[in-house]
Amino acid sequence: MTRLSSRHISQLHLYQVLHAVRRNGAAMSRAEIGESTGLSQPAVSSLTRRLLESGALVEVGARPSAGGGRRERELALNSDFVWVVGVNISLFRITVTLTDFAGSVRGTRSAPLATPMTKAALVKRVVKEVRACLAEHGGAGVALAGVGVALPGFVDSMGDLVHWSAVFSAGKKTQRVTGLAAALSKELAVPVFIENEAKIRALAEQWFGRAARLTDAAAITLDQGLGVGLIINGELYRGRAGLAGELGHVQIVADGRQCHCGKRGCLEAYVAHYAVVEQGQEAGLLPAGTLLPQDIEATYGQLADTARRAGAAGTKARAIFERQGRLLGTWIGNVVNLLALQLVIVDGGRQLAIELLEGPLRAALDEAMVLPHRGRVPVLIDHEGGEAWARGAASLVLQRLDESAQVVSVASRHGFDEDLLPTTTKNPAARRAAA
Repeated sequence: MTRLSSRHISQLHLYQVLHAVRRNGAAMSRAEIGESTGLSQPAVSSLTRRLLESGALVEVGARPSAGGGRRERELALNSDFVWVVGVNISLFRITVTLTDFAGSVRGTRSAPLATPMTKAALVKRVVKEVRACLAEHGGAGVALAGVGVALPGFVDSMGDLVHWSAVFSAGKKTQRVTGLAAALSKELAVPVFIENEAKIRALAEQWFGRAARLTDAAAITLDQGLGVGLIINGELYRGRAGLAGELGHVQIVADGRQCHCGKRGCLEAYVAHYAVVEQGQEAGLLPAGTLLPQDIEATYGQLADTARRAGAAGTKARAIFERQGRLLGTWIGNVVNLLALQLVIVDGGRQLAIELLEGPLRAALDEAMVLPHRGRVPVLIDHEGGEAWARGAASLVLQRLDESAQVVSVASRHGFDEDLLPTTTKNPAARRAAA
C-alpha cells in the first residue's frame, strides 16, 4: 500500500469536503460536512476556511445550533467560482453544455455531425462549437476552467489516447489517435479531458443523478453501440489504460456477426441499434444497403413502427426486438452477478422502443440473476438526451478541479501510469503532448 504524504492527505480531504457539499445539493453546516465525510470538526473548520478564502465555497446563511449555542453558518458551492464546458460527441451529433461550478447547466448547443472524420477536423469542429456555445449563453466573460469531452470507443483518458473510435474511422480493426486533448487544449487555452461516453454517463449519474448516494452502480448506453460505465466502491472505474467496462464486447458467438470494433460475435453486434437495423434488412423488413450513422436511428425507429403493427411483417419485426431484449436481460443479469451492483441504468437512445424489448429483457434478467439479487437490484430503462452526456463531461472537469492530480497518481487503486499524469491541473494536456 502506498503511503500518502500530509500534503496529499490534505488535498484528498479538500476533495471530500467539496464533493460532500456538491453531492448534498444544498447548503450544509460544518457539523453536517463532518458527519458526511467522517472528518473531525477542527479539520472541517480548517478545510472550509481554505475553501472560503479561495472562493470555492460561500456562506449563505445561518441556522440555529442543535445545542442551542451559536448559530451554525451554512456553506454552499460558489456557482460562479469557475465554469466548465462539457462536450458529447456521437456518430452524428455534437452537443455542448456550459455548466457552472455547482453543476447547473447554463446553456446548451447541439448540431449535426458527419463522421467518420480526421482528428484535425474534429478538433476544428469542437473548438467552433465550444466558442459558439460560450458566445450564445453569455459565457465569454466567465472564468472557464476546462472542457470535458465524451467520445464513443476505447479511450484512455489519463494517457490522452483513443485506442479506437468509430468517430474517426469506421470498420478498421486497429486505429489509435493520440493527443486529442492536447490539441483541443492548445486551441481553447484551458485544460481538456476526454473520456469514454459510457463512463461519462456513469459519472453524470454519480455526481448529479440517481447513483449519487450509491457505491456500486452501472450506466449502460445502448444506441449505435453498447457501452458500460462502472461506479465501483464509489469511484468511476477505468482499469488499466482506461479499458475497464468494455463488457459490450464480450464474444457471445464464435465467428459471429461483424462488430464495429473489428471483432466478430460481440454482444454489441446483436443488440446495438445498427445491429438491429441490419437484422431488419436481412429479414426483408427494411431496404438493403449501407446506412450513414445519422440515418441509423431513424431507420431503427421505422423498424419499431413495423413491430407495433399487426400482420406477418409486425411479427417478424417483434421477434427481432424480443431477441434484443432477451440478450440484454441475460447479459445485465450476469453483470449484476459479477459485480453485485446496487443499481443499473440503461440509456436506450432517442429511439428506445422500450415497450418492444422491456418485457423480454426483464424476464431474461430475472432468470439470469442469482437469488440474492433477484428483485432487489433496480434496472431503470430510459433516455436522458445528449445533454446528460455533456453534463457528465462537465462533471469530469469538476472532478479534476475538486481533486488533485497528485492524489490520483498516488492514491488510485486502478493502475494509472504516473508518467501519463499531469504535474499540475493548470494545463495537464500540455505535459502529455510533450511526452
